[in-house]
Amino acid sequence: MKTSFLFPPKLKYLGALLAIPGFVLGYFVVYRNYEIPGFEIRLRAKSSIFLSAMENFTNELALTLVIIGLLLVAFSRVKKEDELTAKMRLNALYWAILVNYILYAFIIVITLLGSLLKDPPISAIIDDLTKNFDFYIYNLFTPLLIFTGRFYFLLLRNKNDFDLKPVLFLPNKPYRFLGKWISAIMVAAAIASFAFKWNDVGYDAVFILPFSLLLWVYSREKEEDEFISSTRLEAMQIAVYVNYAILLLSNFFVFGVDFLGVQLVNLVTIPLIFLIWFNFKVYRISREAEIKSI
Repeated sequence: MKTSFLFPPKLKYLGALLAIPGFVLGYFVVYRNYEIPGFEIRLRAKSSIFLSAMENFTNELALTLVIIGLLLVAFSRVKKEDELTAKMRLNALYWAILVNYILYAFIIVITLLGSLLKDPPISAIIDDLTKNFDFYIYNLFTPLLIFTGRFYFLLLRNKNDFDLKPVLFLPNKPYRFLGKWISAIMVAAAIASFAFKWNDVGYDAVFILPFSLLLWVYSREKEEDEFISSTRLEAMQIAVYVNYAILLLSNFFVFGVDFLGVQLVNLVTIPLIFLIWFNFKVYRISREAEIKSI
């Protein structure tokens, strides 16, 4: 298995120098409402209910520092890049995405409990956990944070070993079939609901879609071999890079309530981009093999 699309080793130190002040600045922005004086630009002729005429870019700067810094730390080459480190990267990416969506599922469940339960003390605790869309803020960088922690943990734990337990995927049947068709139904429901103004149905479909995509992503191919593992790693890295490129662009060009929409879409972009790239690569290689066999 070969790891591609990595940064030079020394850039991980630059990444740490960017990410740490980014986290500190982000803390003051989110929890202390801090804004860098004079760091604003007039973007609109006048203010509206949800958008100010002057836009301060302190929060955009904090998020940019965190994301670019974590990307450099996470995807810089280590001194010895080989098949074992490639397996570690696949393992870490696997767990980063999975744990992030487990947290997402937890937030959905306790939010539903909060709407169903009428007990004031319990409702107050749930409100504290879900207030201010905190999860959607954390979701912007938690996959990178979990990946980095898991990858360097595996490096330390296995530095004298030459083997790593393979990643466990769901059986091909029925999970791959279920993932494909539930995802198709959710996408169709979301498009139809927004077209016909059935907003509640559309939002429900968008909330469910990440889990159906994960069934597809984490189900085995009919034949799992070294090529499939390498393609999985490449596709997941591409998905992460494209996802964060889109997010960084949106960070500077989408504001207010519209950025909440970006955060919602951000829940599905990594598995969706992975599936597109992975299936394209597998199809292309299989077609090339068929042509050579003729």
